[in-house]
Amino acid sequence: MKPSKEYLQIKRVGNLIRLSLLMIIAPVLYIGLWIFILGDESLTYFEQVQRLMSFFPESFRNPFGITLIFFGMSFISAASGFYAYLNSNSKTQRRFSLALTVATGLITLWFGFTLL
Repeated sequence: MKPSKEYLQIKRVGNLIRLSLLMIIAPVLYIGLWIFILGDESLTYFEQVQRLMSFFPESFRNPFGITLIFFGMSFISAASGFYAYLNSNSKTQRRFSLALTVATGLITLWFGFTLL
C-alpha cells in the first residue's frame, strides 16, 4: 500500500522542523557561552574574546569565521522553518514552525549585526 500524499506532506514538514531545530542548536549554545563569559566583569573585552576562542580548536579560532558559520547555520534554520510553515497543513505544525522561524530569524539577525 502506497502512503498517502497527506502523510508524506506531514512527514516532510516534520523533517524540515527537525532540520531547523538541529541547525540552531550550535548557534544558541555559542550565544549562551558568550553571554556567560560577558558576565565576568573582571576581564577586558579582549580577554573575554580570548576566553571564548579558547573553547574552539587552535586551527579554528577565527572570530569572523566562526560568526560566519553560525550565521549560515541560523539562516538555514530560519529558511527551513519558514519552508515548513509554508508547506504545513496542520495547525499545530504551522504555529510551531512559525514560532521557530521567528526565533531563528532573530538569532540570524543577531549574527548578521555581529558581522557588520
